[in-house]
Amino acid sequence: MSATAEVSVESPASPHLTAELWISFASLLRSHVAMHSITAPGHSLRLHSSSNDRLDVLGPIGKLSLVGPNASGVGAIEFRPENGEMGDEYATFSFTEDGLVCLEGVDDSLEVEAAVEYLLRKVQA
Repeated sequence: MSATAEVSVESPASPHLTAELWISFASLLRSHVAMHSITAPGHSLRLHSSSNDRLDVLGPIGKLSLVGPNASGVGAIEFRPENGEMGDEYATFSFTEDGLVCLEGVDDSLEVEAAVEYLLRKVQA
């Protein structure tokens, strides 16, 4: 006897939509970093952007780097904690046709704002 599990698979975004969603995602990330720096100046976050395809967020407990999606629609996330004993974390992300963010290691797709908040919690004190 075999059982078939129903798995909900999100449709990946088209390359054009992926590019637009990355722009929105990066913009929202920048806005959240700015707001956090205003509301919590003692634990401010700093943003470094070397190109339109890469963002680095430096926070009190580490560095979060995001690289925009490649031609296949997959982006990269790296978290390097200040405390080297914890070890670096690596993951990928992508966007769905519905504008949601799929983060490797997170079971459900997230709204863009929820994904930004989830990621920024890694570097906040």
